[in-house]
Amino acid sequence: MPNNEIKYFDSFAAIGRRAGKDPEAPWTTESLLAEMERCRVHGALVFSHLAKEVHPVTGNPIASEACKNNSRLFPCWTAIPHHTGEFPHPNDLLMEMQKNGVRALKIYPRLYKHAVDNDTLGQLLAALQEAQILLIVDRGEFEQTVQIEWEEIAWICQDFPKLPLLLHNVRWEATRRLIVLARRYPNIHFEFSNYQGNRMLEFWCKQIGHERLLFGSEALEKSIGAARAYIDYSDLMIEQKRAIAGTNLQRLLGLSDPPPPYSGNIPEDLILRQALSGQPISDMTVIDAHAHILAKGTHGAAMVAMPEGDTKGVVERNRKLGVNKTCVSAWTAIWTDYKLGNEDTRLGIEAFPEEIVGYAALDPNYVTDWDAECSYYYEECGFQGMKPYWPRSGRPYNDPLYEPWWKYGNEHHLFALMHPSDNFKEEMLDLAPRFPNVNFLLAHSGWSWKQARLHVELAKKFPNCFLEITFTSVTNGTIEYMVREVGSERVLYGSDAPMRDPFPQFGWVVYADISEEDKRNILGRNMEKILSAVTFSK
Repeated sequence: MPNNEIKYFDSFAAIGRRAGKDPEAPWTTESLLAEMERCRVHGALVFSHLAKEVHPVTGNPIASEACKNNSRLFPCWTAIPHHTGEFPHPNDLLMEMQKNGVRALKIYPRLYKHAVDNDTLGQLLAALQEAQILLIVDRGEFEQTVQIEWEEIAWICQDFPKLPLLLHNVRWEATRRLIVLARRYPNIHFEFSNYQGNRMLEFWCKQIGHERLLFGSEALEKSIGAARAYIDYSDLMIEQKRAIAGTNLQRLLGLSDPPPPYSGNIPEDLILRQALSGQPISDMTVIDAHAHILAKGTHGAAMVAMPEGDTKGVVERNRKLGVNKTCVSAWTAIWTDYKLGNEDTRLGIEAFPEEIVGYAALDPNYVTDWDAECSYYYEECGFQGMKPYWPRSGRPYNDPLYEPWWKYGNEHHLFALMHPSDNFKEEMLDLAPRFPNVNFLLAHSGWSWKQARLHVELAKKFPNCFLEITFTSVTNGTIEYMVREVGSERVLYGSDAPMRDPFPQFGWVVYADISEEDKRNILGRNMEKILSAVTFSK
């Protein structure tokens, strides 16, 4: 059944001015509506940034006003406890919400410096439970000023078992904590804007069913298309997709009708048409420039659960997108033991010789014979990429210990995937001109606006620097910015699978506001040229 029969109702969007916005970042309500239309997202539950950052009394009317004259937008208010007299008593609040058609309420205990306990929130939560109003809280692993603690979530669910609770901003590290709570408390719901773990929609449908899983994008901070693609390409039944995409939120808000449909206009962009139908790209070579693999048959590593994250699982997942080649380094190789992990990569190349391209991960703290290591991995095993990894080795990329590897890479026109380091700019200013035949893939260029600007600066200086996009943030507008600044010929698609599911990263590209030709360059043509430059392969 085609995906155009699904109604997409975003459970996590915001409007209005916000602190720290990059000058290039979109922010207006009109921008949100335009993004929704391009991605064919029919409706969105929206709160006001000012309600979060200044005060609910200031921001809540902004959300209501924006939604008043637009049938695609639905207001979510922000609340604080009433005890200081600066915010209405729960009984008065509910009357105001009903009067303004507000069916969801969000709280920020850390930002507004209040406790999560019965004395502070008991009256509010009891009133919300009685009225069956959706309560929303943030659970971002790295947002210490915003997140609510797991123990506090458990208290809410236990003491108010009929209160529907939606977790925003859950991250992929959360699975091992969340699974216990989700099984115990049936009133927990969560969305996936930040929770882009590998096959997590499929995982959770098997664990607790699809009724408590919601589509959320965190627009306009994140790409709406990334969130949509996560559903469209998933291995779920159409009924499950329909529920997660929209009807679960519609039910929680108590709405009798879904948001209105769009006209049947078919976009000229073939890439976009295929994405809207959840179909693989079938008329070009698509290359994932940045992926990983787990050891055969394993389903996690370090802090992350990664179902079916071995070579077979990564290849099969990428095939659903039309990816023909996946460039991988093994998780074990970059994380701790390069010899053990590189063996996983070697076996992956052996099992899927037409689809797997290997990065050799070499840790200079352990290598004693660079000639032997390079000869083995590149000339005997057929690896083609270089994967130094500063976060675990602790060595600057231009440390003298790396010199033999860079010289070898320069001689053979290898490509190197470069994760940002503490002194990344200085290291690349040294390496890129000294080794002009190495194609440097600047990883995670779309991580943030700050990262995008730094990497664009380097790409403008050096023709052998390329902008590889992937990051969970799927920062809205950065792909368009990179294309404008350096051209689509210098931007590369990568997924970081299986730590991240490849589908949202793919959606970030195919729903970007760029031309079809730009998308084709990013999705494969550029990496195809980089691979063709390597002077040997097995």
